Amino acid sequence: RIVQAHTPIRRLVSRHTRELLRRYFKAGMLTTPIAERSVKDCFVDMTPEERALYGAVEEYIASTYNQAGAAERTAVGFVMTIYRRRLASSFHALRTTLRKHLDAIAVDDQGQLVGSDEDAPDDEISEEMPDADEIAELEQRALAAEEAHDIDHLLAVISRLPPDSKLRTLKDVLVELSEAGFAQTMVFSQFTDTMDFLREALRGETGPRLMCFSGRGGEIPTADGGWRTISRDEAKRRFRDGEADVLLCTDAAAEGLNFQFCGALVNYDMPWNPMRVEQRIGRIDRLGQAHPVIRIVNLHYEGTIETDVYRALRSRIGLFETVVGRLQPILAQLPLTIAEATVSGAVGREGPDRASVTDAIERQARQAEAGAFDLDAVLDADVTVPDRPPSPVTMEDLDRVLGSPGLMPPGADVQPLATREYGLLAPGMHERLRVTTDPAYYEEHAESVELWSPGNPLFNAPELLTASEALPEMKKLADFLGR
Repeated sequence: RIVQAHTPIRRLVSRHTRELLRRYFKAGMLTTPIAERSVKDCFVDMTPEERALYGAVEEYIASTYNQAGAAERTAVGFVMTIYRRRLASSFHALRTTLRKHLDAIAVDDQGQLVGSDEDAPDDEISEEMPDADEIAELEQRALAAEEAHDIDHLLAVISRLPPDSKLRTLKDVLVELSEAGFAQTMVFSQFTDTMDFLREALRGETGPRLMCFSGRGGEIPTADGGWRTISRDEAKRRFRDGEADVLLCTDAAAEGLNFQFCGALVNYDMPWNPMRVEQRIGRIDRLGQAHPVIRIVNLHYEGTIETDVYRALRSRIGLFETVVGRLQPILAQLPLTIAEATVSGAVGREGPDRASVTDAIERQARQAEAGAFDLDAVLDADVTVPDRPPSPVTMEDLDRVLGSPGLMPPGADVQPLATREYGLLAPGMHERLRVTTDPAYYEEHAESVELWSPGNPLFNAPELLTASEALPEMKKLADFLGR
């Protein structure tokens, strides 16, 4: 329960679990193969116009923050980091936010600002993360420190930009992956605005077949040039059935969508917290992955603090390719480290000021390696798996139990709905819930149905039985079912 409730721990345990499974397979203790990772970084050189915009935004962020009064600095700093994260994602995402703020200043109507959960800090250290309403309130408080003519100038610079250089790289990468035998690719971005930009830029008669998934749900293109919303389950089914070559996603897809059939993933932008990238990769790096090697491609703007940090982590610890035990606390602090450097102005200057950020991270890494608990050491130790007898009861047997009222606990009412799908109402339940005994069906509909098997709270197993006591009970059930 602690692991499930604590996101950083859950992500780290998930990462170590996958590494452990790889080692089981290599040692011959696991028959299902675990895919290896091939991680490639593409460092994109910005055009002179893009570089000029980057510098102008960095200067605007630092000057606006430094000129704010002490009472406003928290709100102003928060909004300035939003600008910076959106700038690192796409120029379109930055333009959307700047336009929203300029419109609010022009009409003097701060109430029209609507916060977005995507703009919440990429930070796992804070005990409480702001929700959309709190984000909107922080934006409203920060508007007083912003000048309309400065925002208008930045918007004018964005409007004169040539096609995004990172977009051109993405198109080349998608072609390369397709030619390498990867029929489907997931492309992740942090912001829905960036996803919307990409889908219009990639859409065309000769382009890849597209689908989208974000906080709005699944979306597919329509003949009239629009996009139609579909359910989460339908989005999963369509992509699994090969109805799209590319699935454009925001981090809303980084939980609950499991695509073991897809062997390639592109990170169009890199969150300040590397473990969020790891969570994205976990959508395809799963038990049962169809490809022996999965391809991960990360796109970076060259000459930015985010790229400097990721390059340092990749060269020092093999980020995204190996597990990281002692360094996990440092990774969790990266969003705060980059945010502080952003508002201070250190990220916009070459030389000692900017280099000090990556130097500090490497220094912390060396200190962490010298002490603290190391999860990697657990994996490096010899792993022994005790012999376990095969289960005498299969999921097919459990299906027969659900279909036999006399075998269910007293007071349980089961209503057949479809093949291996039932409506279950048990004592203590306020409403009937959908359950299934088909693991494949559950995998496709995990948000709306429960897998009725030992370990699920809806499975009424005998209470207070030890493992040795439970096995005879299962054998009795198997005998009763004629197995």
